Amino acid sequence: MAANREIIYIGRNNRFDVILKEDGTAVDLSGVTHINVVFNSGTSVSSVARSTWFDWTSGASGEVRFSFGGTTVTPGYYDAEVLVYDVVNTSGINWGTIPILIKG
Repeated sequence: MAANREIIYIGRNNRFDVILKEDGTAVDLSGVTHINVVFNSGTSVSSVARSTWFDWTSGASGEVRFSFGGTTVTPGYYDAEVLVYDVVNTSGINWGTIPILIKG
């Protein structure tokens, strides 16, 4: 995951992109059914409910584009877990955390 803290500006259209890798190689996301991001506050954001906030089909191999400007998560510092689901991994794969700063 990203070494620097990603910044989300509430009410803005900014996005951040993350490349998911396994053993140093970008993973094939073509079979992904949905993605959840769980903030350490307990708030969860799902691509099922917020499909426009997630895109894993348009970028490079392994790339997920996150657009969380519409979030209602309280501004602050978070470590957000990324959970990726597909037909084989129906309980999800935890890809680690993304350090995030949400600004109001």
